[in-house]
Amino acid sequence: MDQTSPAALHADVHRLLSAMYEDYLRGDPAAIDARLAEDVTIFDSAADPLVTGLDELAALRRSRASSLSDPPSPAWTETALTIVDLGVREIGGVVVATWWLRVDGTDAQGAVVSPELSRNTAVLRRDADSALRIAHLHEDVRQEAGPLV
Repeated sequence: MDQTSPAALHADVHRLLSAMYEDYLRGDPAAIDARLAEDVTIFDSAADPLVTGLDELAALRRSRASSLSDPPSPAWTETALTIVDLGVREIGGVVVATWWLRVDGTDAQGAVVSPELSRNTAVLRRDADSALRIAHLHEDVRQEAGPLV
């Protein structure tokens, strides 16, 4: 397959996103960061300010960890992240990807909860080492996880 073809680009983006979500479920922020541009900007679904760069992302992670140190325990735990309806197109040397993310999980008792659904947009670029990295990520939760009805 031609590595510059739309199908090859789609496959590259899908691999990158899937690996990033696997890194997240494993709790490996360093692996996630390796998939991001150093000057990444992120509109995180759970934080209002625009995150700019890996240092601000690390600060956001620390603030979440410190807020979790005072239980109550989380209402639910993520068990799977699934990319749905991935669209990929190249525009003037950058790649724009759009997708829905389905986040499955369980509650504190281990019961399955209804999935969280978010729509996402990423702008990706190839860095000097030719690796595709996320330069901007926008997450927008449209359906919160919760009890099955």
